Amino acid sequence: MKILISTDFYINNLGGVTTSVLALSAGLRAKGHEVKILTLSDHYESYKDGDDYFIRSFPAYYAPDMRMSISLNDPLISELIEWNPDIIHVQSEASALQMAIKISKQCGIPFIMTCHTDYAYFVFGEARRYALVKAITILSAFVVYHPAFRILVPSKKALSFPFLKTFKKRLLVLPNGIELSKYQQSLSDCERKELRDSLGITDETKLLVAITRISKEKNIQELISYLPELIKKVPETTLLIVGEGPYEKHLQELTEQLNLNDHVIFAGRVPSDEVWRYFALGDVFVSASLFELHSMSYLEALAQGKPLLCRNDEALDGVLIDNYNGYVYNTKEEFVYCAFQLLTDDKLRKQMGEASLVVAENFSADSFANNALKIYEDVISAWNEASVSTKNADM
Repeated sequence: MKILISTDFYINNLGGVTTSVLALSAGLRAKGHEVKILTLSDHYESYKDGDDYFIRSFPAYYAPDMRMSISLNDPLISELIEWNPDIIHVQSEASALQMAIKISKQCGIPFIMTCHTDYAYFVFGEARRYALVKAITILSAFVVYHPAFRILVPSKKALSFPFLKTFKKRLLVLPNGIELSKYQQSLSDCERKELRDSLGITDETKLLVAITRISKEKNIQELISYLPELIKKVPETTLLIVGEGPYEKHLQELTEQLNLNDHVIFAGRVPSDEVWRYFALGDVFVSASLFELHSMSYLEALAQGKPLLCRNDEALDGVLIDNYNGYVYNTKEEFVYCAFQLLTDDKLRKQMGEASLVVAENFSADSFANNALKIYEDVISAWNEASVSTKNADM
C-alpha cells in the first residue's frame, strides 16, 4: 500500500504528534508498505530528505513555535500527486490539511484525519461549556473536519466531545503507539549517578517523575500542592518535572509558597532522544492531567517499566490498569496513600513496573501499524463503494 502521512508537526517540531507519526511510519515501513511524509520546512525553502517532503513555510501568526505554508503549487506536492498514494492520513489541522485536500482531489483518493487534542478545552478551558462557546467549537470543527472521509481519535474519551458530535458516524478509535526500543534502554550505574548528581538528587531520594509540557491544563499544580502531605509520610520524596511551557513561572512560585524548593526540581526541556533517561531515573511516573486523549508520556513510562500514578480519566483506558501497573486516584488522600505504597514497597513497585512492560506491548509500533492498516483497508473499500454508487446515480 502507498500511504501518505501529512502533518504540520514533525522532526522540526518535537512533541506527541511527532512521536506518533514516527512510530506509525516505522511500523508501516517494517511491514513493507511505501510511506511518505508531507510536512513543513523550518525555513523558506522546500526540500526532500528520502521519503520526507518538507514544504517551504513561514512562522505562524497564532503561535511562535509553529509554522504555516501557502505553497500548494510546490513542485514537491506535484511529485506526490504523480506518486499517486492509495490513502492520505492527516495528523494536524492547518497547512498539512490543505495540502492533503489538494492531493486527495487530484488523485481521487480518500483522506482521513486524526484529532490529537481536545481543542475546545485547549482554547477555551472551562468556558467551553457555555452554549455560545460550544456552538463556536462545533462550527469550527465542522469546517476543519468535514472534508475528511473518516476522523480518527486516539481514545474512546474523544467520542463524547461535543465539538465532534457532528461526525459521530465517521469517528473511529486508533490508539497511539511508540517505538518501544527508543525507550527500553537502561542507564549504567555511572550514567545514573552522573544524571542524579547533575540534578542534585541523592541516592536516598524517592523520585516522582512528570514529563510534560508545562501548561495550566496539565494540572501539575495539583501534584505540587499534594506534596506536603506525602512528604510527611516519605520525607525523601522529590518531584522531578521535565519539560517547559508558559505555566512554569507560576509553578515555581507555588513551589516557593509551599516551601518545597528542596522537593521539586524543574529540569527544563531535554532532547527527545534523552527523554528515556529521565523516565529511567524515576521511581514512579505521575500525572494529574484531565486534558489528555492518549498521552505519549504514559506510553513512554510503560515502555520504561515504570508504575503509573495518574488522575482518574478515560484517557487511561487500556493504559493504566488500576492495582496492576499502577494506581488511579481521585482525591489528595488517594494520591498520598498510593504514592506512599509505591515509594516504600520496593517489591510492589518492581511488580507493577514489570506489568507496565507487558501493557506496553499493546502500544508498539507494530501493533499501531496493524490497527492503522485495518482502518486504511476499510476506508479504501468504503471509498470505492461510495464512488461506484455516485457514478451509478449520475448515469
